[in-house]
Amino acid sequence: MREPIWPLLQPSLTDLPRGPHGLARERVTGSQRQRLLYAMTVVVAEKGYIAATVADVTARAGVSRKTFYELFGDKEECFIAAAETGRELMVRRLGASFARSSAQSLSRVATLRASIHAFLELITEEPEFAKAFFLETATAGGRAQEHQDSCRSWFAESMRAWHARIPGHRRVPHENYMAAADATHEAVCRCLRQGRIDEVPALEDAVLHICLALLGVPDLAEDAGEGEPGEA
Repeated sequence: MREPIWPLLQPSLTDLPRGPHGLARERVTGSQRQRLLYAMTVVVAEKGYIAATVADVTARAGVSRKTFYELFGDKEECFIAAAETGRELMVRRLGASFARSSAQSLSRVATLRASIHAFLELITEEPEFAKAFFLETATAGGRAQEHQDSCRSWFAESMRAWHARIPGHRRVPHENYMAAADATHEAVCRCLRQGRIDEVPALEDAVLHICLALLGVPDLAEDAGEGEPGEA
């Protein structure tokens, strides 16, 4: 049975008991940190990184300003922590989805399509995460941008691993994998900038075509179920 999907970065312990509660200090601090990361994501999605303030974040999280600065040096550090945590959770969820697709009896191209579908579906299911980290990371710049670049590199490496499993596949430059990741990222960002997040899943055919074209894989193989380059 598939595990239930919980929103990325959503705190697992949202309301701490009032008064003496016997909870370990580590759990209390962990809960406060989770709430601040989630609040940062929501506030940045709503207001943008520049306009978001520490006061906005602490108010949304229900955490004191004093506690915020005990956990983070400033707004940038909190945003970067949220970006890093969100990226790790996204990669973990997509990795599990990709593994399920690979385990099924699908053609190579159909496996790639299923993986792209899972990625685009995640974006649609996570509007705050998508808006905050696909659109606002460039504004935050610096270290935050490095985390987004890591996401694109992971996408590119996943594409390379898929491509390498095609018997007789034609070698392509590393830049082709990165170009596929960059094109996918920009297509998603365009929908987000225009307030069309519900249309992100409709990018599936375009993203698949771009990836196959850049990797030199004929998309006719999907319809045949077999016939990828080099397969009997």
